[in-house]
Amino acid sequence: MILNSDINLIHPLWERADNELCDNSELGIFNRLVDVYVLACAIGIKEDKTLTEIENPLENTKSIGRNTHRENLDLRDMLDFMLQNALINTSTLKFDLDERLKLAFDPDYNVSKLSAANFLTGFANYGIEKIFECIGSKSSLVAVSELYSYFESLAESRYDEILKNITLEDLE
Repeated sequence: MILNSDINLIHPLWERADNELCDNSELGIFNRLVDVYVLACAIGIKEDKTLTEIENPLENTKSIGRNTHRENLDLRDMLDFMLQNALINTSTLKFDLDERLKLAFDPDYNVSKLSAANFLTGFANYGIEKIFECIGSKSSLVAVSELYSYFESLAESRYDEILKNITLEDLE
């Protein structure tokens, strides 16, 4: 499975993200909507949560064209890696490991009921909600600080649990 289609965004927060997070006359902390999308995907994948049922979807959907994410090698590689990671590790899919591996690593293998763009966008929809939950300021400096605090909380969420499982014998 490969992400080779346009990414259509129907969650109302995508319009807000484009208007506030990507507009220099507003917060302007991202250059492009695709940058916000990548970050939102990472959050959703890390938390293993998706949001596919959208209340009041956008009539004029936001879109990230396939040329934007396929022609830019960094974006393509990052989104392909995220797709592979999500396909293999998510609990939101009910496929066995063999099926997941085929989906993740065989570009010609597809499942009719699963679209790569829609699959990733489910994670991104969850992530965009989390992004806006943590941004309360209209100041770009404060908003960036709020995002960093949120990212630190994500990173630290299992830190103490991991430390408890490390013993001195492990270090030798």
